[in-house]
Amino acid sequence: MAADLLTALFPLVALLALILYGVLHARSGDLADVVVSEKEILVRPRGVFKVLSFRWSIRVPADAIAWTSAPDVGDLDPPGMRFGATLFPGLTAGTFFGPDGASYWLTGRSGPALRLELSEGPLDRIVVQAGNDPGSLAARIRNMGRAA
Repeated sequence: MAADLLTALFPLVALLALILYGVLHARSGDLADVVVSEKEILVRPRGVFKVLSFRWSIRVPADAIAWTSAPDVGDLDPPGMRFGATLFPGLTAGTFFGPDGASYWLTGRSGPALRLELSEGPLDRIVVQAGNDPGSLAARIRNMGRAA
């Protein structure tokens, strides 16, 4: 009987352990790698955040970037309703739908994040905390002449 209960609860315990691991590591603010090139911006979640955000990567054509900034995560509004996402105190990861459209979030508790407003595509906004400096990434994208 105890073995059956343990077998039945194992997937739930494993999922909760994965989420707890993600929440604890989200405090570092190093949740994704962002690569900026002349043609596209590539966002790759790191490690466990690929699973928690339900995405391995996001490729955005450089021409689709309408606006970019590097706000503090604490100053941003909640993303909306979850659709393939994880939302726990200290971790927001995945795709959300709200009044402003679809958005992808990968953020921890606080600190700067790269915010991309898109003019076309399935997403309207991307907000990620990256290990590399979000302020310099936003400036680099603006200097490409494609974002305000």
